[in-house]
Amino acid sequence: MEKLSSVAKLTEEYLKNYCTNLETKRENNKYLFFCGNYLIGSTVLIDERKIATTVYSAKMNDQILKNFLNKIKEELKGDVLEQGIRTSGALNENFYYAYNWVKL
Repeated sequence: MEKLSSVAKLTEEYLKNYCTNLETKRENNKYLFFCGNYLIGSTVLIDERKIATTVYSAKMNDQILKNFLNKIKEELKGDVLEQGIRTSGALNENFYYAYNWVKL
């Protein structure tokens, strides 16, 4: 799982630019990144072929989303299988996420 931890480290370093008190929690094959009480990112093993690394925001036009896609594409080049920004409905409000699927 060396690739999983290296992608998680890349995501963690990126998120430190947006949160000075970033906290990382690891659970099996999942890394969760919190800024205060808010989940702002994650890196997880999807299956035996790919990893998903994601950042979250309440605003669609938040630079954290677009910049993350560019950073992952720049750093991991040919290992990126898919990227995008999507919206997801929560119980009380919508949120947006920038996701990257990375070759394991």
